[in-house]
Amino acid sequence: MAEKIKIVTDSTTSLSLDECKNIDVVCLETSYTINSVSHNEFDDPATTLPEFYKILEQSKKCSTGCITTNTFEECFEKIIGEGFKVIYLGLSASLSSTFSNSELAAKNINEKHGEKLVAVVDTRCASYGSLILIERIKDLISEDKSLEEIEQIVSEDAKQMSVAFVSPDLTFMFNCGRLSALELGIGKIFRIVPIIFVSETGKLKARDKCIGMKLAFKKLKTDFVNLINNKKHKKCYITSCDMPAEVEIIKNYVAENTEIKLEDIKTGLIDKTLSCCCGPKTVAIFCL
Repeated sequence: MAEKIKIVTDSTTSLSLDECKNIDVVCLETSYTINSVSHNEFDDPATTLPEFYKILEQSKKCSTGCITTNTFEECFEKIIGEGFKVIYLGLSASLSSTFSNSELAAKNINEKHGEKLVAVVDTRCASYGSLILIERIKDLISEDKSLEEIEQIVSEDAKQMSVAFVSPDLTFMFNCGRLSALELGIGKIFRIVPIIFVSETGKLKARDKCIGMKLAFKKLKTDFVNLINNKKHKKCYITSCDMPAEVEIIKNYVAENTEIKLEDIKTGLIDKTLSCCCGPKTVAIFCL
């Protein structure tokens, strides 16, 4: 008999609560603090994401919080009580302590029950990169794969994913501990916009340091088309902090220069928590 498996993620997947409900995924809220006021991701539905990006651009003082081990345990136990096993995937382990908290919660619950009921997967990414992996898990569940089989397959998929983004304002990455004060200073003086790639371990690596957003954006789309073709990627998803023109250019460029069809390229907006880390006007690409 096939195992009943429930997918759990967090709001850094950049999906709304309604979107998670529609695909039958449990979503835990991450949190952020802006202008000295703390919020959970879905606290203020009246403020749209484009409106939030404008607030963010004006404040430039923000931080993010992680999901606690206790919150994970309560969520996992509830789902187990409903007769399911659980697989969790969310923000990269190298970007937040949220993942280590999920690991500890899974370890505690599995030891308590004396069997593996919870598996956690380090996505090594965030936003729509996590969505690509969620869709992969749903396909594997439909194929009646076991929890441990899914964990192994998707963990390997995460290592093969290509992820990169550009952001014109390095202040937000500095505030979140992703850049040193020296790197921030040099970037501001010379108007450097780095293209940030995510390594197989989920760490951020600046490869191309372009002068200005226009050059960085051009380099991002050409480099990624080469990656897609070299690595034989089948999926390409794009998110941004309300940069529709740039996203449309990338979308069409990918469709014209790879085997990925235009209608198969999903696009969306980056959630509030992640946008506090990368800053407004960010554009990100995820391929597998």
